[in-house]
Amino acid sequence: FILLVKQIMEEAVTRKFVHADSSHIISFCAVVEACVLHGLKRRIAGLLCSNKVAALFLKLAKSFSPAEELCHKVHEVEQLIENSKQNNLSLTNDRSRQSKLSNLPPQALKHLWIRTALMEKLLDKIVLYLVENSSAFYEKEAMLMDLVDGPILASLLVGPCALEYTKVKTADHFWTDPSADELVQRHRIHSGHCRQDSPSRRPALIQKRQSSGSMDDRPLMWARDYVESLHQNSRATLLFGKNNVLVQPRDDMEAIPGYLSLHQTADLMTLKWTPNQLMNGNVGELDSEKSVYWDYAMTIRLEEIVYLHCHQQVNSGGTVVLVSQDGIQRPPLHFPKGGHILQFLTCLETGLLPHGQLDPPLWNQRGKGKVFPKLRKRSPHSSCDSVSDKEDDEATDYVFRILFPGNQMEFMALDLMDQGVNLWQPTPRKSLCSSCSQNGSSDGSLPNGCNQERASLKLLCDTMKYQIISRAFYGCEYKRLQCYSN
Repeated sequence: FILLVKQIMEEAVTRKFVHADSSHIISFCAVVEACVLHGLKRRIAGLLCSNKVAALFLKLAKSFSPAEELCHKVHEVEQLIENSKQNNLSLTNDRSRQSKLSNLPPQALKHLWIRTALMEKLLDKIVLYLVENSSAFYEKEAMLMDLVDGPILASLLVGPCALEYTKVKTADHFWTDPSADELVQRHRIHSGHCRQDSPSRRPALIQKRQSSGSMDDRPLMWARDYVESLHQNSRATLLFGKNNVLVQPRDDMEAIPGYLSLHQTADLMTLKWTPNQLMNGNVGELDSEKSVYWDYAMTIRLEEIVYLHCHQQVNSGGTVVLVSQDGIQRPPLHFPKGGHILQFLTCLETGLLPHGQLDPPLWNQRGKGKVFPKLRKRSPHSSCDSVSDKEDDEATDYVFRILFPGNQMEFMALDLMDQGVNLWQPTPRKSLCSSCSQNGSSDGSLPNGCNQERASLKLLCDTMKYQIISRAFYGCEYKRLQCYSN
């Protein structure tokens, strides 16, 4: 019942009208009638009464004026139905009553009393009266006799009774209405501002005019596709969404807020950031202003990202920096306060499974769920490592690596690290014995025993060296091409 009320209210808000003969209204009337008849005393309706709802409302009409008004309304409709059966006339003398009768489908006639009470905005008053005087009409096990369910039912009827219902015939008003998500999408796309929410293919700066003078509607189609891609849809799953994430697109400008979303399809994961000016439709009327914000929007494929640098601050939410395979870092993502970085990493780790993972993985803590791993802090005055005794709100920096099965080298490195002591565990490390440190292999092969940890550290250093050289190489290539272009 609550779901039906929610669907009716959503339809009224998003579509600006509710059809009196829609499937939601017919189901709603059937549920209300079942609730009103639940636990009704036999003497109220009588043993031979075929219409218990009519008998109940006729009995209420003797002492309650809204029920009396409802009886008059239903009597008029029933009289019209009876006359139409007898005379088979078009009732041309009373066109208003004719339209009222012709608009009643067979499904609505089945629940005529409840439907008429809803259209005349009397249903909530009548049900509330039944709840307040339930002892005179219902058995002890009836729903309206319940001290909680009865008042809740009466209060839920206030919203639908306050709506205006239309009887205008449409081509598809007998079909099931679209879902709330689809209706919200339609309302946002076809609103008065006709805003465009950063299409995947950016619209042209100068829109072409057709011979008839109407604007080319292709940018609007791109905007519609992009709006659907930012939300939950049939093609992609929305794993994470956060508004007011600050990004500094260029060095010569301040950071601007935007909507950050993480999407997953069958074959890839995508991270999108869209400026709030495009999401809210606050950009100027000039196409040049819109095109600037289109340039700021980002779409990042997670398979191109290798490292995530997370920097947490005490007075702010923190920052996440994405580093791609070529060593180029993307603009930092500044999260607001509230633990949103941990929530983002949790959704990312869930989306990577089972084909990928974060290194180091997030920890599961009883009572809290996912938490940041407690990395070991090497003491400068001691040969052993100790777990840092930091408070939960103290600033901490982490570097996470994204591992995919497509890159064989990453999983080979992970296997080598797993063979030795796990660097991410807080357990104390065994000290290196002198024989292992002196008899290390000279040909660069991996030693056994304690020196396996040294091999893991060497592998880490080699990886960092490769990333530094790659960044320097691509930087030189960029400068060389820039000089040639100048």
